[in-house]
Amino acid sequence: MFRLSCKLLLRFFLILLGVSLISFLLMYLAPGDPAKNMLASQGIPFTKELLEAKRLEFGFQDPFWVQYGRWLLGVFHGNLGITYHSRSSVAKELALYFPNTLFLAGFTLFLTLLISIPLSFISVFYKKSLISKVISFATALANTIPNFVLGIGLMVVFSLYLHLFPIQSTIDLKGVVLPALTLAVTMSSRYIPQLQEGVTGILESDAVLGAMGRGLRRGQILGTTIFPQLFPLLLTLITLSLTSLLGGVAVIEYLFSWPGIGKMLITAVHNRDFPLIQGSVLVITTSVLLVNTVAEFIQLIINPKRNRKEGSNHVI
Repeated sequence: MFRLSCKLLLRFFLILLGVSLISFLLMYLAPGDPAKNMLASQGIPFTKELLEAKRLEFGFQDPFWVQYGRWLLGVFHGNLGITYHSRSSVAKELALYFPNTLFLAGFTLFLTLLISIPLSFISVFYKKSLISKVISFATALANTIPNFVLGIGLMVVFSLYLHLFPIQSTIDLKGVVLPALTLAVTMSSRYIPQLQEGVTGILESDAVLGAMGRGLRRGQILGTTIFPQLFPLLLTLITLSLTSLLGGVAVIEYLFSWPGIGKMLITAVHNRDFPLIQGSVLVITTSVLLVNTVAEFIQLIINPKRNRKEGSNHVI
C-alpha cells in the first residue's frame, strides 16, 4: 500500500510538472509580443522605448528555460504572476472564480445522481413497462442534443416564459439551477445506460439471487447487496464527471454568464492574458489530478485484490 501510494503521488507531480511545462511552452511560442499584449490590454499607447522597458521589467527577453524556471519558482512561493488586463494577482483572480466552478460542479453532480439513479432502477425493475420505454427514449434523445442547445431551450422556457430563474446566473441556489440542470441532463443520459447495465449484472449475481432465496425484502437487498456492489461503478462515473466539470464547462458557463473558471479562461484567451491562462491551466490540472488520485486511493482501499496484484507486479 505504501509503495502504491508513493507511486500515485510521484505520478501526480510528474504529470503536473509536464502539463505546466507544455502549457508554458505554448504560451512562449504563441505569436505576438507579450509586452505589446500587456500594454494593449491596458489601453496604453506604446512606443519602442516603453516596449523595451516592459520587456526588461518582466524578463520577456530571457531564454525560455530562464522564464519557465522563474515562473516555477514563483509558483512554489505561491506567486502565479500578475494579469495583463487588470494588473491584479492571478492567484486572487483564480480564488474569485474557481469556487464558483466548484459550486456548479457539486450541484450538477447532485442533480445527476438524483436523476440517474432512480430512473436506472425503475427501468431495470420494470423492464417491459411503458415507463421503461419512455426513460430509454428520453435518455437517447438527451444524449443526441448538444448541451448548449438544451441550455438555450431551458433558458427560453424557465426564464423568458415562466420567469422562474434569471437569464444571467447569480451566485446563489436560484442562479445555479439552469446551468446545473443543463449539464445534469446531458450527464444523466450517459449515466443511465451504464447504471442499467451494472444493476442488471448485479441482480443476476449469486449474492442477490441468494438474498432473494432467503426471502429478504427488495429494500434490504438494495441496501445490503446492490448498492455496495454498484459503488465502484458510481465512483468511476463520478470521477470522470468531476474531472470534466472541474475543468470548467466553458460553453455552459459562458452561455449562462456563470462566473466560473471556464468563462474566465475564454476571456483570458480573448485578451491574450498569458499569466492568467497559465495559472488557470495549473489550477485545472491540479484539481483533475487530485480527484483522480483520491479516487485511486479509494479504489485501493475497497479493492484489496487490486492492491495485492499491483504490489506483486511492482516487485516483479
